[in-house]
Amino acid sequence: MDFNDVYFTVGQFAEFNHVPAQTLRYYDQIGLLKPSHYNEQTGYRYYSITQCATMDIISHMKSLKYSLKDIKWYLETNDQDWLVSSLVEKQKSIEQDIDHLNKLNAVIKRKLRDYHTYANYPMPGTTFIEVIPQRHIFKYDTGINYYYNENDSANYEYMLRVFKRKLAEHKIPDEYYFNVSSIMSKASLLSGQFRTTELFVFISDNDHDLFPYTETIPPNIYFCMICDDSKNETACIHEMIRQITERGCTIIGPYICEVVSEFLSAVCDERQMILKLQIPITFNSYVESGSST
Repeated sequence: MDFNDVYFTVGQFAEFNHVPAQTLRYYDQIGLLKPSHYNEQTGYRYYSITQCATMDIISHMKSLKYSLKDIKWYLETNDQDWLVSSLVEKQKSIEQDIDHLNKLNAVIKRKLRDYHTYANYPMPGTTFIEVIPQRHIFKYDTGINYYYNENDSANYEYMLRVFKRKLAEHKIPDEYYFNVSSIMSKASLLSGQFRTTELFVFISDNDHDLFPYTETIPPNIYFCMICDDSKNETACIHEMIRQITERGCTIIGPYICEVVSEFLSAVCDERQMILKLQIPITFNSYVESGSST
């Protein structure tokens, strides 16, 4: 059988190539793929078997996210240099998307880990001792005091705007904007006149190159407390210091207020945050391992 003499109606060609007949009519309309034969007496249009090759090229380029306009231009020009160049650009874009998705996946894993970990923490207001390994952070001084007015969340929101601008300057992915935590110097902590203008985010192991600089928080024994209402944070800190002193321990570093989770309250239009308050300590006398109150 000579297949060169085989012709297909629109419906047959559509079925043969697994595309809707409406799609073929549209391709004909825009000049992307016109039937090779036309019967003036019947008005029928026919496709030849060799046009399946063009149909395959169109389908393949569509799967590579080329527009119909670009596909039509390529079929008309057969510009191989343009094709190679455009494929290189598409590859770069896909690699960037993959990188972004990997980072997003890492953040989601971390958030899920934090939620599962929080479920196993003691009740809010209960102190506990935890050995926390080395962590890496990106820290920035916003110039706004976090503790200016503890009963008003506005100062924290202003700090976040400043911090977010800093992240944007260095094109840090948006997923790092959430769970922004604060850190306060040992001197300010011990003074009882709490003050800090510094916010930070924890950095994933593979993301150090994204940040202009990083700092390392060394492994330590931490005296901790979960706080489920930021308005109670300073009262919780005072209680933690009291218990640390009572137990004969010494504070050896800065205080960390880690935002373990946060969500928006539909009622009060404020961030509802779960805080893990952490003060690094050393023991001056024997303290029962894992003791809590």
